[in-house]
Amino acid sequence: MSGNCAYENPEMTRLLGETLRPGGFELTDKGIRYCNWSSEHRLLDLGCGQGATVRYLNDKWGLSARGIDPSHKLIKIARKKGHDEEFKIGKGESIPFDDESFDGVISECTLSLMDDLNQTLGEVFRVLKDGGYFFMTDVYARKPEMLDQLKNDPVKSCMRGLYALAGLKYQLKKRGFQVMMTEDHSEMLKQLLVKAVFEYGSMDAFWKKTTGSCVSNFQEALIKCKPGYYIMIARKEK
Repeated sequence: MSGNCAYENPEMTRLLGETLRPGGFELTDKGIRYCNWSSEHRLLDLGCGQGATVRYLNDKWGLSARGIDPSHKLIKIARKKGHDEEFKIGKGESIPFDDESFDGVISECTLSLMDDLNQTLGEVFRVLKDGGYFFMTDVYARKPEMLDQLKNDPVKSCMRGLYALAGLKYQLKKRGFQVMMTEDHSEMLKQLLVKAVFEYGSMDAFWKKTTGSCVSNFQEALIKCKPGYYIMIARKEK
């Protein structure tokens, strides 16, 4: 989430709130309960943005959570609202923590922002303890055969990073994860898109406001991919 990423734009916070994702903490709570995390567990928020989830995990659930993000701007905001030691500059492709440092890793609407998804999965596997859970929510393409039309667009947003769920599951299993559960929650994304159109008049206007450029070609390619939203939980096999 570096550079001129749409997530650094205040309009994104206005639309999405501090979590910067569809659904707020609803799926976060679901994932915590499924993984049965408690105060004795140490968690990493991958792509923590403004630090809302880290604060939520620590304050509401009593967990020990840390967060990393490549955006200096967002990490600065996170540290102002939380504690300096809770947040680090870092990318998913090179997580700045030792092997087996965490009982769980959370990635909520951030895998699609990674430059190298496969390398990121390898890093998550490395920093997880044996038996640790990897909890993900993200956008995906319900028509992945149309993805090639989207990949070359310069827009820096999770929507440009859409991928196929089948491909993600394959990469997870290849790395040594066991996929425990997958659920579709595309209605959350649909509600967000409806809200964006209501607030800005059209999706073209929304993308122009948040990215500073005309993205009509991007929007057309996006529609063809039929974006959806999912929750997935995988476990590092012992």
